[in-house]
This record gives sequence, C-alpha cells and structure tokens, in this order.
Amino acid sequence: MKSNKKISRKEALRKLESYGKYSAITALGTFLILSPKKAQASSPEPPESGNF
Repeated sequence: MKSNKKISRKEALRKLESYGKYSAITALGTFLILSPKKAQASSPEPPESGNF
C-alpha cells in the first residue's frame, strides 16, 4: 500500500539529519575495521628485488 502522508519540512530535515548521523557512524566503523595500518601489518612482506 502506498501512503500519501505528507510531512513538514522540519520533520523531513530531522529524518535527513538522523540518516546522516547513521551514515557517519557506519563510515567510521568501516574505517576502523578496515584500517589501512592494520591491513598493511597483516599483509605479507613484498619479495626483495634481485633475490632470485
């Protein structure tokens, strides 16, 4: 069913603000989980050049 409920501009801005906070927290969590320093530390050492 499609709802035809209209909301005020103030309510729309509140909803948009809450979505912005949610996306910021999600981005921060993702960054902390996939931290470049941790990813680099767990990757294998690159082969030395000239050691064939």
